[in-house]
Amino acid sequence: TLRMLHYPPVDVAAMPPDFWRAGPHTDWDCITLLFQKPGNEGLECAANPRAEGNGSSSGWLRVDPIDGGIAINIGDMLSRWSEDRLLSNLHRVRMPNADEPRKSRYSMAFFMQADKKVLIESRHGAITAGDYILGRIRSNFVDRN
Repeated sequence: TLRMLHYPPVDVAAMPPDFWRAGPHTDWDCITLLFQKPGNEGLECAANPRAEGNGSSSGWLRVDPIDGGIAINIGDMLSRWSEDRLLSNLHRVRMPNADEPRKSRYSMAFFMQADKKVLIESRHGAITAGDYILGRIRSNFVDRN
């Protein structure tokens, strides 16, 4: 899945504290390739809370764009498939700093996941990649029945 991401310009002074352009999350897929253009800062990453030795002081690290560079995120599907040897990384997109221009932020993400019929077997149980993604989508919605 290729996704073009647009974060509209914001008036940072009008935003409440702890407001994000994209809140902290992990990706559902196997691997995400994120293409960012210099001048479109804002991505930050933190260790997965399940990582051994991950203290609360590890904090967030900036992942500023590098010309021609690609940021690579491990997703939850690969984490499951690897028996949690590879953990998905927590990431977010922060609001612009006071010294940064108030402009749109653009990036492009390529989400790679297994074919929907592939069986993902792990200590968490066996599930097809398609059912795994469908379960993740459904987890975002309340069953109103």
